[in-house]
Amino acid sequence: MRSQLARILSSKLVGSGVASLLIKTAGAALGYAMFVVFARLMTPDEYGRFAFGLNLAIVAGAVGGLGFNTGILRYWPQYTVTKDGSGARGVVEMGYLSALGSGLVILAIAAAIGFLAPWLGAGFSFSEAIAVGFLGVVIAFGDYSTNLLRALGSTVMSMFPRDVVWRVLAPLTALLLLWAGGAVTAVAALAICAALLALLTAWQGLHGRKLAALAVPEPGSRRDWRALRPSLWPLWVSAIVLAMIQQFDVVVVGSLLGTAEAGAYFVAQKTALLLSLVLIAAGLVTAPMIAGLYHANKHTELQQLCRNIAMLTAATTLVGFGFLVLLGERLLAFVDPSYVSAYPVLLVIGFGCLIDAIAGPTAYLMQMTKFERPHLRVMIICYFMVLVAQLILVPRFGSMGAAVASAAGAVVWNVWAISILRRKAGFDPSLLALLVPPRRIAA
Repeated sequence: MRSQLARILSSKLVGSGVASLLIKTAGAALGYAMFVVFARLMTPDEYGRFAFGLNLAIVAGAVGGLGFNTGILRYWPQYTVTKDGSGARGVVEMGYLSALGSGLVILAIAAAIGFLAPWLGAGFSFSEAIAVGFLGVVIAFGDYSTNLLRALGSTVMSMFPRDVVWRVLAPLTALLLLWAGGAVTAVAALAICAALLALLTAWQGLHGRKLAALAVPEPGSRRDWRALRPSLWPLWVSAIVLAMIQQFDVVVVGSLLGTAEAGAYFVAQKTALLLSLVLIAAGLVTAPMIAGLYHANKHTELQQLCRNIAMLTAATTLVGFGFLVLLGERLLAFVDPSYVSAYPVLLVIGFGCLIDAIAGPTAYLMQMTKFERPHLRVMIICYFMVLVAQLILVPRFGSMGAAVASAAGAVVWNVWAISILRRKAGFDPSLLALLVPPRRIAA
């Protein structure tokens, strides 16, 4: 029975994983091309403002998700495994209602900041603030709809609109704007990204609701806010901290060194994150599987799944890092010759991505099980140290200070999180499990 389950999981992982990897690979190439087009159409200062606003909007989107962006990957399998159809339908509705309420708050805050900007001496306009706020709201809805589709097993639909279609249409729209005689400014680029993403998110949302209705056809829903609250708020704060870890470097660099330097750091960061393709693709498929295996008490199969993911991601990321060492300068120069100076930054950020790959699906394993609070605690402490280090190092060492602090944070976070899982759960999602298997913890 166990071997049959393992074969089923392996087949699903391979099939969905290949589709995810293909879409992610195409999406990464198209995303890189999108940023190249925007960089070529803007001045370095305008491109830096665009990068600054985009990263700030992503953080706002994580805030607007209120935890459901990640939580739906856990709650949908949890309710469906226990045959609680009304709870499953209710949690879907709660996610959309939360995004709607928080979205209105984000827009109000953005409008207030934009209105007060001239009196505060801020270097941005009202339209820029509104564009960032609207993009943040759309990202919150988009992240939730995407993860709902992932939880429902619709891998292609969860990825294709945003990873492929959006990244094709956004630069084409910018080129059309230029052809029509308009200027591709930071505000225009942010508005283009937000408008197109809103249309694609609506498409995904409608598809997700249809699939959810088919999966749980019985009428009625139960919105049990109180039952979710203990696990939801750690997932929410974790999502915010994760967004800051991944995106706020650009904001810090831009605030301390200027928007032109933020643009160079942004390009180096996006180039390095190409190394995370396989780990992201594996996580897209396996997060609901991790939750399902854990709540079904199939811990042996869960450990085997995590070990296989770590082996796959480490091997492919190591090869990718080698290519980055050899071709990194050319990739940066392809965007803009002035960005070649960010090559050392590229390698340091890439090293952090390599550490994440070797550690395996550590974050997913903690969030999809009962360790969301330790996960949150480790993230907050580690990111606080990273942020403090960046504020100290960036004024002295420039953008390299931000990169070194970020990579060091990745090392500390993974070592600490893995030690918690080994001691308290008997799991180890990293390659270390091949050399020193974790000791089984009695249920």
